[in-house]
Amino acid sequence: MWYKYLGWSLLIVLAAVIQIFLSSSHNFGLANFNLLLIILVLLVNVTSAGRVIWFLILAGAVMDVYSGLPFGIFLVSYLLTAVVLEALFINFFTNRSFYSLLILGGLGVLVYNLFFLSVSGLLYYLGASDFFTSWGYLADVGWQLLLAMVFLTLAFFFINYLSKKFKPVFLHS
Repeated sequence: MWYKYLGWSLLIVLAAVIQIFLSSSHNFGLANFNLLLIILVLLVNVTSAGRVIWFLILAGAVMDVYSGLPFGIFLVSYLLTAVVLEALFINFFTNRSFYSLLILGGLGVLVYNLFFLSVSGLLYYLGASDFFTSWGYLADVGWQLLLAMVFLTLAFFFINYLSKKFKPVFLHS
């Protein structure tokens, strides 16, 4: 049983390291690709909240360790995004359709960036950080949204082909 946690932990750390490599890339498309956020949206749709929290804590901690920002910005941003996405999924987007996945993914990108800017702006205002974003960050959010939609579309059809997680279930009387 413990080897499952070890295996999932290694996969989460690998995803976080890939995210770090992508964000430091000089390629415009790769630098705006938020792999961890896309995985978070998919996990909210297909697994329990406990696994989502495990993913967030480990991935957020790895991102914070390798970031030049104050420790906890990524962890808090991903955690707050997960809370919002989980609440939206439970209350509104329960059917696991293609459209609900895309809407949840789009809202996830917007909510994550709102929390990231809020937390980093608050720390800048309090003098705990020298990081301040420019208006170019909003263009990056647009690209991040577009890339998330493309990848979520591909992931939906791939998961739909391999499993029954996204297949509709009709109740007959």
